[in-house]
Amino acid sequence: MHIVQFLGKIQVFKKISFMILALCLSGCGQMAGQRQRVTYGAPSVYEPYETEDFERGGFDKDTFKVAMILPLSGKASTFGKGLQNAAMMALEDTHNRKLQVRFYDTKSSAQGAADAVAEAFNNDVELVLGPLMLEEVSAVADIARHKRVPLISFSASPQVLGGGVYTLGLLSNEQINRIISYAAQKGRRKIAVVVADTDAGLNIAKSAFDAAGANGVEITKIGFFEPSSLEFSELVQEMIKTKDFDTVLIAETGNRLKAIAGTFGYYDVAYPDVLFIGTSVWENTNLTKETTLFKGVYPSIARVHQDYFNKKYKDLFGEMPNALYVYAYDGVALASALSTKRGRDLHEAIEDEDGYIGINGTFRLFSDGTNEHTLDIVEVDPSGLKVVNSAPRKFGPRNVNMNGVSSSRPEIYGKNPEVVYQKLMPVQKTPSYFYLF
Repeated sequence: MHIVQFLGKIQVFKKISFMILALCLSGCGQMAGQRQRVTYGAPSVYEPYETEDFERGGFDKDTFKVAMILPLSGKASTFGKGLQNAAMMALEDTHNRKLQVRFYDTKSSAQGAADAVAEAFNNDVELVLGPLMLEEVSAVADIARHKRVPLISFSASPQVLGGGVYTLGLLSNEQINRIISYAAQKGRRKIAVVVADTDAGLNIAKSAFDAAGANGVEITKIGFFEPSSLEFSELVQEMIKTKDFDTVLIAETGNRLKAIAGTFGYYDVAYPDVLFIGTSVWENTNLTKETTLFKGVYPSIARVHQDYFNKKYKDLFGEMPNALYVYAYDGVALASALSTKRGRDLHEAIEDEDGYIGINGTFRLFSDGTNEHTLDIVEVDPSGLKVVNSAPRKFGPRNVNMNGVSSSRPEIYGKNPEVVYQKLMPVQKTPSYFYLF
């Protein structure tokens, strides 16, 4: 069991690998008299949090040393600094004197990331958090493996995960499995999929096919469109010549999502005959006026402590945080939990099957580098968004056999069917993991 102080109230959580996740506002006031409080701002040095206190003896000598490597300059610096801000919030909230975090600048490049992680290893770090961008992760993964130091990134690349390289990022295959599982529970049996004609779109189709097989439903049609297109009449008309589907999966956002849904609506494909489902990227679009998507649903990170995080971030930094920033907060809180497990295999501790509680609910990391989050199901409504199926409080056994078991081939539109079938039903099936963003 854990006792977590949140907004001055004591809450008891079931043991989830000893993770104390922040949320100690009244504790902040109590600690202020014992040590200097963190001054938040836009730091321009690598160690804005720990340097002065550490040199004055503000930390225990036997500290757990963590490097956070972020794009603090260059093209992605806005996101890097936001992640750094969130990490400092977590440091303030956890009050862990045995945790020492230093920040290193990747300069928004692969070479900068390699230089940053090399400098971190010169300082004998025991855990690396970050980097952010795919090319940065690729540049540092083998270095971390060679040092046998776990690396927990904020993005994901299917080529580099595993072997001690993890990601906290929300992977699309778990989103699609969650939403298709929900649709199946609601009696939906036949699903049409609409995706861009890209590698990412093909991966989404593969995940949908696998998830359908795992949940006892069927993918009947997959339509591919040109990535830059906003015109979908021809594709939709082809797909609806035979309406052998009761669900449509659209893994798009913004004007493209609206255009696809609107085209289906124009041809009288709508709820309740057809349920529209999506992924978490729907959350980036205001859908309260999109009548075709009313009653549509998508998975979303559970907002267990999101209000707390958003309010505190805005109070400190004067703006609402990007949804990405909570991963830095959860990364630091995870590091705080791991600092209590020194002396045992750190990879084993990271991969604790019970998982950890974060700002975004419960999550766990696997030996192949992927992860699992507990996800809400959110419904689109004219009055706003509402959670219609809450994230489970704990994980069940991991489903490691997600390859499709459907006996039928879906109809393919807008792409060479044989190329698609080779992806959906390869001779030797292996799990595919990828990141939507």
